[in-house]
Amino acid sequence: MIGSRSSPSRTGGESLRVFARAFLCTGGVSPEESKRLIAVGNPGSMVLAAKAGLAENESFVELLAAQTLQAESSGSLLANRPEIDFLLRLAGTTQISKAIENAGAKPGEPFILVVAGRTVVRGASGLDGTELPRRELKDDELGRIERAALLNAKRA
Repeated sequence: MIGSRSSPSRTGGESLRVFARAFLCTGGVSPEESKRLIAVGNPGSMVLAAKAGLAENESFVELLAAQTLQAESSGSLLANRPEIDFLLRLAGTTQISKAIENAGAKPGEPFILVVAGRTVVRGASGLDGTELPRRELKDDELGRIERAALLNAKRA
């Protein structure tokens, strides 16, 4: 199932539609190779790998991706690249080194592979992973989404 979220633009323009998918990968294929496989079928989309266990719900991933892509549209990313912005939000910090240490995928370990963009995103053949379930958000996920949104305020 592929979902999407629409977020109103803070600049008063058209709302931003976001599509996201997330896969739990066992680590049999490296995070870098998995990112390459999925990026081929999703040009222009944000593709990243993060430590397994930090997200278990595709709806949660999609909301974080919507925050990142909205920040990109309004010029308020937490980092120079949307992939790093998303990792910062996932880790709940504005420090890149801390986000990479706490949330970055490591070769040989299970990881989540995230692909998100403004158009429908696709999986990839040869991908060693299963799609995360899409379900209603739990209270702890809602709290993490709120804290991720507040990271922009900390930077200001």
